[in-house]
This record gives sequence, structure tokens and C-alpha cells, in this order.
Amino acid sequence: MSSNKTEHGFVSFVSGGPGPIDLLTLRGRNRIKSADAILYDALLDPGFLDLFPETAQILYVGKRANEHARTQTEINSLLVELALEGKRVVRLKGGDASIFGRLAEEIDSLEKEGIPFEVVPGVSSVTTGAAELGVSLTVREISRQIIILDGHTILEDERSWIGMENFLGTIVILMGSKKTKELAETLIQKGIKETTPIVLAENVGSGNPIYTTSTLASTVLNEISKQSNGPGILYVGEVIRPLLQRNEKIKKSTMISLLSE
Repeated sequence: MSSNKTEHGFVSFVSGGPGPIDLLTLRGRNRIKSADAILYDALLDPGFLDLFPETAQILYVGKRANEHARTQTEINSLLVELALEGKRVVRLKGGDASIFGRLAEEIDSLEKEGIPFEVVPGVSSVTTGAAELGVSLTVREISRQIIILDGHTILEDERSWIGMENFLGTIVILMGSKKTKELAETLIQKGIKETTPIVLAENVGSGNPIYTTSTLASTVLNEISKQSNGPGILYVGEVIRPLLQRNEKIKKSTMISLLSE
């Protein structure tokens, strides 16, 4: 998607993917290589830095929990300022920019100034995690719907749960790995079966993800704890059942081996 060009500079919102540089799209790579200025986020492979042109102005504007290099207002202002200088600006975001990336706010700041832009789509951590876990988010007769929730604020906004009662699809929760117990309790309260599988996937896209499987009922009793400092994604639904069963087989096989020694 792009707006019409004017005499101003141009802003490309580039979706960097879930981390590894080889999941960056060719279009995104091309935009980076030709940029005059780059504003980049956290959670990106260091290899991205090698793509940045030596002549480009590089600004880190990443935001982690309780640790923001720049406020959102400052980022919006920087985009406008650099574009009004006639520069080709790349706003490099992790994952896909259109999913919890504050994209709408940044676009709005550009449109108010008549600055042209484009959005370069990318590989989302949502689908990357499912791929690495070897599960499909949609399965005929089991899950024909996917809902993506923001675990960072979802527990504080009752409106966001409207329509969730007895949801039969797959639920994906980003930024909720530190609230697994509370999220599991709320999902059960909303009518999701206690026996529904849940998995916490960490470091997706790395080729060596860490994942922990459980059920909603078990998570309420014993919350799922993160095993790394990397980002985590929660998947909830019957599509996770095969992964749960695989883990149970591995546990049984390991126990039998230990007993036979």
C-alpha cells in the first residue's frame, strides 16, 4: 500500500520479520539499501546493521517493556522532520508492521503533513511461530478462525473480550508471556474449555525455538514461565493438541528409558 508522491521525501514502513535477516523480504531489503535515514526497532538480528548504507543517518528507536529509546511522539516527529528534509526514510519494524506496530499513529502523522509513504509487508512472528512448532493455525472442522490479542493490555480492557465467549478458533496472544496464569483464568471465564491446549513459544524464527506446552487448567495452577529473555508468543486452541501429544510421547519414552537403565 502506498500514497501518492509529492515534492517531499518518502517514508517506507519496512516490516523486518520476526528477527533473522533471511526472513526479510527482497522489497524490504531494497528499501533499506537505498535509504537516506533509518529508524529501527528492537528485536532485530544484528545482521540488519550490515545492510544499512554507510551514508545513511541511523537512529535506534526501539521500545521494550519499561525501556523506551524514544517515545512514540518523538518517533512520529522524527519521521516528519526527516521526510520534510527530502530524505528517503525507512521505518524498520519487527515482525509485520501492521500487527501491534503502532503503524496507524505513524501514518497519521505523515498524512497530516502531506508526506507520501508506503507499507512493505513482512513475515509475522504469528505465522513464524506456528511454522517452527509444526502446527497449522487453521484446521478443517477444528479451527476456521484466528484471533490475535495484545497480551500487554488485554487484561485491562473488558471490551476486547466481547465475542470471545466459546470461541472455537485459534487464539494467538502476543506480549502476554509474563501473564500466562491470568490469561488462562480469563479465557476459562469466557467459556474456553479448561482442557484446551496452550503453548508458549519463545525465540521464534531462530531455528531453535523454545516451547512449553500445557492446558489452560494446568496453567492456572502452575503458570508457564519463560525460559529465555527473548520474545514469547502464546497459542491457544485445539490445533495445538498434536504438539501436546508429541510432548507426552517424548516424556513417556524418556521415563521408560530411565526406568530400564
